[in-house]
Amino acid sequence: MSLRKDFIERAIEQFVAAIASILKARKEKRYGDARALIRDTSLTVLGMEYGALVLADAESTSRLLGTASRVRMLAKLVREDGELMREQGDPLTADSRFLLSLELYLEAISLGLNPDTEDATAIAELRTLTDTTTLSERHQRMLSQA
Repeated sequence: MSLRKDFIERAIEQFVAAIASILKARKEKRYGDARALIRDTSLTVLGMEYGALVLADAESTSRLLGTASRVRMLAKLVREDGELMREQGDPLTADSRFLLSLELYLEAISLGLNPDTEDATAIAELRTLTDTTTLSERHQRMLSQA
């Protein structure tokens, strides 16, 4: 097995474990722990600070991350952050996270992601959670083709 393939597989395994931990912390209403896990996962798996990644627009962030799989991972983290914000009574931040997550999924698709069932479900759910008319024309076109 090549070193690169081994690295990618470890990163995916680490990400899957982190998402499970985030979901568990959220279910147990340990919101601070869940937020810390999101930040830590972004740094360890994606190599970048979460706060910096969510400041930029989805297109710029996807260019920065470079690959569909990394953009998809961020889309999942941002979605979980949105769920946390909603559960903590911050609907405005939740809405902005859901919209960013949807845009990131669209960017991942434009980078070659072939959405699996989980991705398709997430995209469908995000469509119902967001006002898609606020998407840029580019993202609206991408959404109509997704």
